[in-house]
Amino acid sequence: MTVYAVQYSYGPADLQAEHRPAHREYLAQLHEEGKLHAAGAFLDGDPAGALLIFVAEDRDDLDRIIAADPMSTGGVLTGYTAREWNAVIGKVGK
Repeated sequence: MTVYAVQYSYGPADLQAEHRPAHREYLAQLHEEGKLHAAGAFLDGDPAGALLIFVAEDRDDLDRIIAADPMSTGGVLTGYTAREWNAVIGKVGK
């Protein structure tokens, strides 16, 4: 399993609000399954986005997880970057 730090970029605020409840339910499910360690929005809103720490089998698995996110299926996610990440200190990724 590989840990990934993923930065989401979001589109219009009205679309974000529309899809946020389903998005949060999806993330809660991933967290319960051990596929998501942490997630949260950037507060400066410049641009609108979030940081998510995922655990996936490989990059293809990660891309499938992100593609199934309601923010993605709802057209809110305008892009994302993903990098393999090694948590050295703290509980994230352990």
